[in-house]
Amino acid sequence: MNIGIRPFGCTSGGKETALFRLENTKGMFVELCNYGATLVSLGLPDKSGVVRDMVLGFDDVSGYEKSRYYMGATIGRHAGQIKNGRFSLGGRDYTLVVNDHNHTMHGGTDGFHRQIFRWQAGNDTVEFLYHSPDGEAGFPGNLDLIVRYHLSEENELTIEFSASSDRDTVLSMTNHAYFNIAGEGTILKNKLRIIADEFTEIDEHGLPTGRILPVKNTPYDFTNLRPIAESIDSDEEQLKWVKGYDHNWVLSRKNDGELRLACELTDEHQLRTLMLYTNQPGLQMYSGNYMDGLEKGKGGTAYPFRSGLCLEPQLFPNALEHSEFPSPILKKGETYHFISVYKFV
Repeated sequence: MNIGIRPFGCTSGGKETALFRLENTKGMFVELCNYGATLVSLGLPDKSGVVRDMVLGFDDVSGYEKSRYYMGATIGRHAGQIKNGRFSLGGRDYTLVVNDHNHTMHGGTDGFHRQIFRWQAGNDTVEFLYHSPDGEAGFPGNLDLIVRYHLSEENELTIEFSASSDRDTVLSMTNHAYFNIAGEGTILKNKLRIIADEFTEIDEHGLPTGRILPVKNTPYDFTNLRPIAESIDSDEEQLKWVKGYDHNWVLSRKNDGELRLACELTDEHQLRTLMLYTNQPGLQMYSGNYMDGLEKGKGGTAYPFRSGLCLEPQLFPNALEHSEFPSPILKKGETYHFISVYKFV
């Protein structure tokens, strides 16, 4: 196993960043940046020996700093929406930074995706560390967190989130990588299977309503491997509201800590296959519905409509509004610990 470290540019505020490259003996590589604890690149030879980068991103930190898309970033303190940017906890009301119409999305304007993490690296592992002070973006509690990336010789990338707080707080983290497993074109011919019989209904603003619905006989049924294009443009109101898929699939109705297969993603010719395992109860799948080609990525490549697919293991969005959803409340003294394994076969 090899690891390399090089400069990745300075932020607009003059802070230096670093890029870390892990590579195993089978040719799989992962690149990571301490700005946003971000997954920058991920590649391996396909069954014909061709190596392609399967993750969308940028050539230096300035691209990530300017981007609207949370490319590859660690998301927090709360993945997805918090309705109206407000919640109550322990008898106190909290008002957050709103950045998605009147709602808080992905922790607000300066969530974890905009922070520079401390780091420590070994031969096959990089750990990113961050102290989120009490009141940051409106959230209570001094929060200390670790984002750990580990690459194995079995072509597995493990992302592990650990955190604790000195006060009761809210925490729901994920990684927001945009996958294109073919390494080119759009994601519409990618084939997907999601191991879930239910999904959370959304309203016209993309907010979960609280209803959990069966996927059977709907465009949300990915229980069998099928092309993403098959139903994405069907005349179904939820799909029309958000221009495609941007929904949470229910892997479990509780936080049971069990590592389970969440989904399988493969290219049209099945030359590369990703098996995603997680102990998170939900999987948000977003089909790149608001990408418009204006942002130029690696090598000046434009990222047009549906050129990337996000598979985000997480707690359910807007869970603070719905007591029947798995709770995103982290109690003082408890340890937040979730893990996702991206296995390539």
